Amino acid sequence: MRSDMQRPPRLDDGRSSDEDTPLLAASRYSSMAVSAVADAAAASSPPAPPPLSVSSCSSDGGKVVTSVTDRLCTFEPILVLLCFGLSVSGVVLADQIIYQSCVVTLGYDRALCAQLGTRSNSSDVAQLETIVQPYAAKITMVNTILMSVLPALCALFMGPWSDKYGRKPAMIVPAVGFITTYVMIGILSLLSRRFLVDPWCYVVAHIPAAILGGSTVLMAAIFSYLTDTTSEANRTVRIGILQACTMLGAFVGLLSSSFILQWTNVPTMFFLSAGTVSASCAFLYFCLEDSIKPDASMVHRQVREIFRLSHLAELLTTFFKKRSFYDRGIVWLTISIGIVTVLGAGGGTVFFLYTRRQFGWTIQEFTIWQAVELLSIVAGNVIGISVLKTLLKLPDIWLALLSVLNYALDALIKGLARQGWELFLATGITPLKATEGAALMAICSAIIPSSEIAKFYSIAMAMTNTVSLASAPLFTYIYNSTVATSPQVFNFVSSGIFSLNVVLVG
Repeated sequence: MRSDMQRPPRLDDGRSSDEDTPLLAASRYSSMAVSAVADAAAASSPPAPPPLSVSSCSSDGGKVVTSVTDRLCTFEPILVLLCFGLSVSGVVLADQIIYQSCVVTLGYDRALCAQLGTRSNSSDVAQLETIVQPYAAKITMVNTILMSVLPALCALFMGPWSDKYGRKPAMIVPAVGFITTYVMIGILSLLSRRFLVDPWCYVVAHIPAAILGGSTVLMAAIFSYLTDTTSEANRTVRIGILQACTMLGAFVGLLSSSFILQWTNVPTMFFLSAGTVSASCAFLYFCLEDSIKPDASMVHRQVREIFRLSHLAELLTTFFKKRSFYDRGIVWLTISIGIVTVLGAGGGTVFFLYTRRQFGWTIQEFTIWQAVELLSIVAGNVIGISVLKTLLKLPDIWLALLSVLNYALDALIKGLARQGWELFLATGITPLKATEGAALMAICSAIIPSSEIAKFYSIAMAMTNTVSLASAPLFTYIYNSTVATSPQVFNFVSSGIFSLNVVLVG
C-alpha cells in the first residue's frame, strides 16, 4: 500500500446608496422548495424568447447584469467540483509532511516512521509521534500563514478591480494558482520516492497559489458574484446553498480521499486535485456568464489596473464611510465576528495531529469524521437555514447567534472528549456552526450597495485571513506545549474565543 516515501493511506433594489437602507427593513424570503420547482419547470418548458436583463452601472464603470432567466450554467455544480479538488488531497499532504519530517529532517528509520499514524501499539511509535508532531506543526503553521497573508494582500487589490472588470477573472486567477501548486506538490512527492525531499519544499510549492490570491480572492469573488445575481429576498437562502455546495464538495473529497489513496498513490492524489480544479476552471471560463460587463474602452487596461494604489483608498472609504442609523457599526461588528471566528478556528491547524495523538486515528478514520462533520454543516446550511428562515421567519441576526453558540459548544465538547465517538457527538448536535456566514453576509448586502460589495468582501476576508498570523502560532504553541500531557487544551481555548462572538452578535 506504500512504497518508500509514499504514505498509506441585487438584482439591486433600486437604491443608489446605502444611506437610505435601514438594516431592519422587513424582508421576504422564498423557500428552496419553490426555487427547485421553478427550476424544474423552466428546464422542461419550451424554448423561451431571449432573456430580459436588468443592468445597473457601477460607480467604477462596470455594468452589473443579472439575467431574469436561468444562465447557461448554474454556479453551484462548478463549486462542488472545485471544492472536491481542493479537499481530496489535504489530509494526504499533512500525513506526507509528518512522514518526511520524521525521515528527512529528524533522521529516523523509514520503517519506524512508516508506522506513524497507524494502529501500532508500540511505545516507540507513540514516543516518536510526540517528537515528530511539534516539528510538523511548525511547517503547517508557516504554510497557513503564507496562504493567509499573501492572499489577503491580493484581495485588497482584486476586490475593487473585479467591480470594474468582472467576477470571472477574479475566480479563475486563484484557481490557476491552485493548479500550479498541486502540480508542484505532485512532482515533489514523485521525487520523494527516490530522493530525500525536505518537507519545507511543500511550503515553497504553495507560493503560486498564495501570490495569485488563494481562497481569499476566490471566495470574495464567489460571494460578490452571488450578490450580483440574487435579490435581497432570496439572498440568505442562496448563500446558504452556496456554502452547502462548498461543504458538499469537501465532504466527497474527504470521504473518498483515503480510499482513492489505497487504490493509487500519493502523487496521484495531488495530480487528481490539479485535474479537478482545472476542470472546474474550464467550466467557469466557458459556461458561466459574468455578472459584470466591463466597459469595452477599458478592457485593454485591465492588467495594469490591478495594482493601482487608488484601490486601497477605495477600500478604506468603503470601510470608514459614514452610514445611516447604526449601519457602519454593524459592518464593523460583522467583520469583527469573522475575525474572532477565524481566530477560534485556528485549532484546526493542529486538529489532525490531536486526533492521532489522543485517539490514535488513522487517515481513513480522520477523513470519515471530517466528512461527517461537513455533511452535518451541509444539513445545517440547507435544511437549517431553510426551516429557520422560510418557515419560522427567524431574523438573520438570530440565525447568527445560534451559529456562534454552536461553535463554542462544539469546541467545548471536543475538549472534553475521551473517546473518538464523542467527536461525532459534538458534530451531530452542532449543525448550525457555519450558518453565521450566510446570515451576516445577507445583513451586510442589505446595507452596502452593489457597487461596493466586492470591496467589502475583499477587506473583510483580508482582515480575517491576516488573523492567521496570530492564530496559527498561538495554537501551535499551545499544542506543542501540552502534547505530551494534555493535548486537548487548545479546544478549551477555542471555545473561550468563540464565546466572545456571543457578545459581539448580541
